[in-house]
Amino acid sequence: MKRFNLKQIMKDAWRTYKYVAKKKGKTFSEVLKSTWKLAKLQVSMQKVMDSKSQPLSGCKSACKAVTYDWTGVTESTIYPDNNRGYLGSKYCGD
Repeated sequence: MKRFNLKQIMKDAWRTYKYVAKKKGKTFSEVLKSTWKLAKLQVSMQKVMDSKSQPLSGCKSACKAVTYDWTGVTESTIYPDNNRGYLGSKYCGD
């Protein structure tokens, strides 16, 4: 089984060199090295994601919805009288 798609790595390196790196003054060998690093990183990240059976299992407690109680809030508490903007508009500072 192949770990890397060599054809895709070379295509990505040439495309990056042609459209981006040449304008920045980089050589093709520098671009090829960075493309290989990216390919190796993608393979290692894929292994990490495959090793986890349920990647979002602990998220339910961390992703709790927050609600705000807006009862009793008046316009004067949000827009004080001293906040007048262009043509008398009220600005709350958001």
